[in-house]
Amino acid sequence: MIKLSKLTAIALALTMVVSLTACGGKTENTDKQSSNDTKASDTTEEKKQSDEKVKIKFLSLSSDENRNKIREDYIKVNVEKELPNVEVEYDLGGGGQDYANKLKTYNASGDMPDVWFSEQNLSLVVVEAGNALDLYPYVKETGFDKKFKMQEVIQPDKDGKLYCVQPGADQYFTPRLWYHKDIFAQHNIKVPQTFDELIEVCKTLKSKGIVPISIVGKDGWTPNLHMLQTMIMAEDPQVAVDLVNNKTDFSNPVVKNALARIQQLVQIGAFADGVTNIDYGPAVEMYTSGKAAMLAMFSWETTNLEAAAPDTDFIVWPSAKEGNDANASIQFWGAPLSGYLASAKTKNPEVAAKFAMFCATQDALFYNIEQKAPTALDTGVEISDMSPLLKKNLDQFSAAQLKIPSLWSAVFNTKMSAEIATLNSKLLTGQYSPDDYINAINPVWAENFK
Repeated sequence: MIKLSKLTAIALALTMVVSLTACGGKTENTDKQSSNDTKASDTTEEKKQSDEKVKIKFLSLSSDENRNKIREDYIKVNVEKELPNVEVEYDLGGGGQDYANKLKTYNASGDMPDVWFSEQNLSLVVVEAGNALDLYPYVKETGFDKKFKMQEVIQPDKDGKLYCVQPGADQYFTPRLWYHKDIFAQHNIKVPQTFDELIEVCKTLKSKGIVPISIVGKDGWTPNLHMLQTMIMAEDPQVAVDLVNNKTDFSNPVVKNALARIQQLVQIGAFADGVTNIDYGPAVEMYTSGKAAMLAMFSWETTNLEAAAPDTDFIVWPSAKEGNDANASIQFWGAPLSGYLASAKTKNPEVAAKFAMFCATQDALFYNIEQKAPTALDTGVEISDMSPLLKKNLDQFSAAQLKIPSLWSAVFNTKMSAEIATLNSKLLTGQYSPDDYINAINPVWAENFK
């Protein structure tokens, strides 16, 4: 019995060992299978995450042809190739005051789009509100800054931060007085060299039932962006320089004369009826359709005007003072905060910064390829086959000894821009006097540099 019991115990022990071994083997296989399942799950999740696109919202100007072409033919076409993991939601903001109001609404709420295009005066508001991302670390990290022939375009602000990236095309844009050579020839009109001659040309055209000069009058756009400064420079460019450097104010007699010249153009009928309601697109179309003999517009429209109106040429803005060489000085667009900005609160700052730099590059490509225009950002595109008109424009720009930045884009703060837009709209009625204008703007100007 004892012997049997021992044998039974041994058998039971062996049975337990086998059982435990079998059980242990099953646990090991299960662990391996579980581990493999986990790895497969992790790989699937990583793949899923890599396939997911980062969504960003882009606020774009949509009222002028150039901005539309850049967005539709360059940004939309190339973003898939350059930034395949980015999905862009396009917010079309219109233009002029409509765009400004939309951006201001975003800024007031603090809920900004991830990336947007902005001019200097609007950008200042966003920067002051703390809603703009510092792009400088991303610019340096990617080497984007090394692509610029003009390093000042990509330099940080005095606070050491860079809030805007741009192609550096604006620095080459200047206001022109475009005209139809055919219309001038048909009516035996000579190109005016002085402001007095321009007045007489306008009177002649008006008598023929032709709008003499098409301008963007809505919100005072043309006087805002260049015409007031153009009229100042027509008499004495140094006064424009002094305004840029805060060494004079709007009480300067040259400024008052400039305002009076714009008022005179309104009063003789140089602009279309209802000019204060004419927006950018209709103003350009008025010229390209031949309804207007001249167009006051920046040189960024050169290629579009050539295509739509092949008889187009430009007049250097006529001098308003004997001895003032109109070719010797030139006004140029461009400012540190005119370009692409990103939101300080974006969920994906690196992606937003890359998209902003991408957009600036697409701008440069557009200007290099389609407008045959130079940019500070080197795209590697060699500009060739420049049309005679483009070459004439660039040659005259390059030859000017004095180049003065636009007050609107480079000097005016937000409050100044808003006030002067209101006053320029009044000026275009022809009923608002230069004295009233000066009395209203000088207190605002006194605060501009503070």
